[in-house]
Amino acid sequence: MLIDLHVHGMAHGEFKHSEEELRAFLDCAEKQGLDILGFAEHDWFLEDIDFPLIRQLQGSTPVELRVGVEVDHRPGREPFGKLDTYPFDYLIGSVHEIDGFLFDHPDYLEVYKKWDRDALYTAYFELLEDLIRSGSYDVVGHFDLIKVFGCRPSKSIVPVVTDLLEQVKKKDLVVEVNTAGKYKPVGELYPSREILQLCLDLGVFITLGSDAHLPSHVGRDLAEQAEVLAGLGFKEVVAFKNRK
Repeated sequence: MLIDLHVHGMAHGEFKHSEEELRAFLDCAEKQGLDILGFAEHDWFLEDIDFPLIRQLQGSTPVELRVGVEVDHRPGREPFGKLDTYPFDYLIGSVHEIDGFLFDHPDYLEVYKKWDRDALYTAYFELLEDLIRSGSYDVVGHFDLIKVFGCRPSKSIVPVVTDLLEQVKKKDLVVEVNTAGKYKPVGELYPSREILQLCLDLGVFITLGSDAHLPSHVGRDLAEQAEVLAGLGFKEVVAFKNRK
């Protein structure tokens, strides 16, 4: 089964939930042979998600549609009570910011020079641990996004990642395999093959996402990566419906 649960139909505000614009994403999903497509808008577009329209579009496509949301995890600001009032199929929790440092945004590249790289990784993984322990999500988005611009730690992250993945398993969460990293300066998937091997060894389940912000990016490289994952030993991927 080929799924893409990380599609931003509104991108960063360039699109809106209209039949014409969502249809463009669906057309690409059909061309890619997807079985399930999940629209997961950024949480700042929460009020603009058109659930009735997506249900209506389901009748015009063989692709099963799901609706999620990607929440920027910052301790103390998540609108969890509000999210419970929406009929989401799943919630993706992601870390994009460390103390106001939007580390995955090119406008903030100079800020990297102010950080010790090991301290930066420590700060990132502390936030990721808070995300996991919150119990508020279903999916951990782009697990090692901190590497996006090629910043690498000087020491092994295996011990801390192993501990985090053990917590992921205890919380019954799923780790996203996100292909967008191949098109960023780092030039590789999130998470790395090393982390994926740890997921496999620890029995942590995975799901798939393109992190598409354009229709043409829907399902990008997912069929190829599904074969790679099967070669590593993964036998299944996880999809969601009604938070299950």
